[in-house]
Amino acid sequence: MSRRDVEQNESGSGGESEDDDDGSDGESESGLMRWFSRSREDDAPVWILILAFMFMFQGYGCMVGNPQHALKMKLDSDGTWDEQQSKDFQDATASFQLAKLFMRVGQIAFLVFLRPNGIIFLAYIVMFVALLTPLIGVWGMGINSLWIVYLQYSLGGAAVGMFEGTFLTAISSLGKDTKTFTIMGAPLGFAVNNVILGLLSQWGMPAQLYYVYNAACIPFAAVIFYYFAPRTDGKSDGKGCQVFANSMRHAGAWLPMMVPWLVAKFIGNFVLEDGFPLLFNTFNTSQVPMWGGPDSTRTISFALYASLYWFPMMALGDTISRRVPNWISIDHGSQIFLYLASGVAMCVGGEALDFLLIPIVTGIAAFLSNFGNGFIYGLSAKFIDLYVSEEHRYAAYNLWCFAGDLGGYAGQSSFSVTLAHEACRDRHYEYVCHLQTATAPSAR
Repeated sequence: MSRRDVEQNESGSGGESEDDDDGSDGESESGLMRWFSRSREDDAPVWILILAFMFMFQGYGCMVGNPQHALKMKLDSDGTWDEQQSKDFQDATASFQLAKLFMRVGQIAFLVFLRPNGIIFLAYIVMFVALLTPLIGVWGMGINSLWIVYLQYSLGGAAVGMFEGTFLTAISSLGKDTKTFTIMGAPLGFAVNNVILGLLSQWGMPAQLYYVYNAACIPFAAVIFYYFAPRTDGKSDGKGCQVFANSMRHAGAWLPMMVPWLVAKFIGNFVLEDGFPLLFNTFNTSQVPMWGGPDSTRTISFALYASLYWFPMMALGDTISRRVPNWISIDHGSQIFLYLASGVAMCVGGEALDFLLIPIVTGIAAFLSNFGNGFIYGLSAKFIDLYVSEEHRYAAYNLWCFAGDLGGYAGQSSFSVTLAHEACRDRHYEYVCHLQTATAPSAR
């Protein structure tokens, strides 16, 4: 018997759910399933949902950082791309953010006939196809045109655009412990690709395995969500255009209080997405002067620097901070303002430290800016669940994610190159801001 069947029995008539109290109807369930079912009934956190969230964000993580660079190297296998072709590739990858942004609206307008859980399953399917696209097109068929990058990244962005806000809405009834634990899956998904698989790639792992592994995880994510997410009831019918339109008609009841959170989400996503191109544009040679300033010649491999230091610092900051809001109180306006301002300050301050061009400090900057981003994320989710009524959370979450997409696009677009130029202005060294490649995104 699945957890879903247990819930259906509990909602039925005739008192059949009394058997559940002594566990007599659970003999056909596996021990693991029965344990998770009891956890749900006792309002304890449903820990396993972190995997349903993390596996989707592993797909996201497969399109930034090391996997993105591996794809670029495959397309430019003979190393003949000039600066403009590298910029064109960066623009192609930025289509992820545009597709993510547009799908926030698209899922509301065109998926009227799907319940929220159905939208999530559709998102899993689209991400699965996105991850197979380079495997089939680039490695299988030998396509090296940028349209394949646009296709892959647009599909991936559309999947995350459908998924994130809807998933957070779907699990709201499970309580704050489940949500604050689940959202830690996002930075962990990035870390799997850029720390674990990134390090393995330095030891000879074929680049195709980035996509094979992440695609293989998607079906497991869908199964986990099916069994352990809250069952959609009749009140969830028509989630989409009708519900969103109703919330916008009553925007005065919730939108004004969301404005500071929209601004903070924009800033948080900007530093998250800008971190990768800023790193690749300033530390733009195969070596990093780890034990000194930008003019030092005591270097280590950039690949080791990124996999063993920069990416772990980024992931730790973003992961730990998402759990912190669960331990603090936001009962008063002054508390909320202080915490939100602190998150924004960490994002901006961390980004500013990158301009020092000191490798050790850059890792600290990644931790600090992403701690701010994760703190804003977790704090926002807590605020929405506490202060936005249930009927308006779907609109609130999707509008909040939409603001983040705008920030993410700004952080990943050509503006990131402009920031790198400012960081490198009149400061060019042998291993940092190297003059010949300082303006080329992802120059390695």
